[in-house]
Amino acid sequence: MRHEVRMRIRGLMPEKLIERARELNVRFLSIEPGSDHEITVEVSAPDAEKLSALCARFSIPCEVLSRRGKSALSAAIRRRWTLLIGVIVMIAACQALLGRVWRVDVRFIGDSAALGDPVAIGEALREMGVYPGMARDIDPRRLSEELLSRCEGLSYAGARLQGVRLSIEAAPEAASPEVYDVRVPRDLYADRSGIVVSVNAEAGQPCVKPGDTVRRGQLLIRGEEQRTKEETRAIAALGEVVLRTWFEGSAMGRTAVERWEDTGRASTAATLRTPWLEIPITGGTSYEHQTEQVDELPIGGLYAPVSIERVTRRQRRVRREAADRDALIRSLSALAVADARARLSSEGIVKYDITRCWTRVNELSTDALKVSAVLEITTNTAVTTEALRQGG
Repeated sequence: MRHEVRMRIRGLMPEKLIERARELNVRFLSIEPGSDHEITVEVSAPDAEKLSALCARFSIPCEVLSRRGKSALSAAIRRRWTLLIGVIVMIAACQALLGRVWRVDVRFIGDSAALGDPVAIGEALREMGVYPGMARDIDPRRLSEELLSRCEGLSYAGARLQGVRLSIEAAPEAASPEVYDVRVPRDLYADRSGIVVSVNAEAGQPCVKPGDTVRRGQLLIRGEEQRTKEETRAIAALGEVVLRTWFEGSAMGRTAVERWEDTGRASTAATLRTPWLEIPITGGTSYEHQTEQVDELPIGGLYAPVSIERVTRRQRRVRREAADRDALIRSLSALAVADARARLSSEGIVKYDITRCWTRVNELSTDALKVSAVLEITTNTAVTTEALRQGG
């Protein structure tokens, strides 16, 4: 694209000006004669400056009509130099903002994520100089290693930069299994009632067998072993007794639903209201069950605060409809199962397997249903006396 400036020159003898400009090595790209001693020319940007200076020297009117290419760009920049400064400042501000960490997120992962301590992680990061607003010149690998060495109880720590966000992932160490001291005699008892499925006595004498029904607190494995035919000694009982037990939940609902509908009967009452008194215009009928709609009609304008209040009352009645029985049973079954799971969670059982789940429907009355859900689980019920005393 040619870089051109289009100019209009007015004067008595513009041709003389053109000749004088050519003597100054001004190259015209085009010359268009006009009326009333007027010509329109196209020149390059440097020649436009020479031509403008020549016109100013001889007091000849000269007007720039348009610019194209670099000439137009430079002219626009000169006209809007403050905008250019603003763009430069904005770019610098964006670079300054994007060059820092503005958010630090800590997330715990792994099987023991619930044991994570976000307060300890936050204190360790502050001691390491990691905080929102810090520069992004962070070595994630070094940060992970230092965090792992500072915080006890972590099996893994990782850091990752994602734009202006620093993501910290930490995995708490799994809880150590209970250590059995074989030198301390003890027995194992049932922490809940149910039917025995299997018995695995690693140390001690089993007191129950599969198929037996046990109650909470019943002795399962006695902490003793036979040394000789006549002599026994007390040891720490060790083993598992898998028990089958049940948790029940329930939910109730109605087979008939009540819906409100308009009867079609309505009445209207009107009252003339002023700041000093109220004058009834027409009365109306009130219903036992109704809806009211109040409309106010000003009649005095801005000068007299007088209005007519109209109250429309519509009679309503209750209509009973039969609910969708199948949909109701499905909904109540889901609620009953959720209730049974909530009861199971409230017992604090950590490890268990759900072997069966079933529901049954009971008619409480002509318009009420009750759905009961039963969860059958298997779990190890053998605990020590201390655990039994603390609730299992």
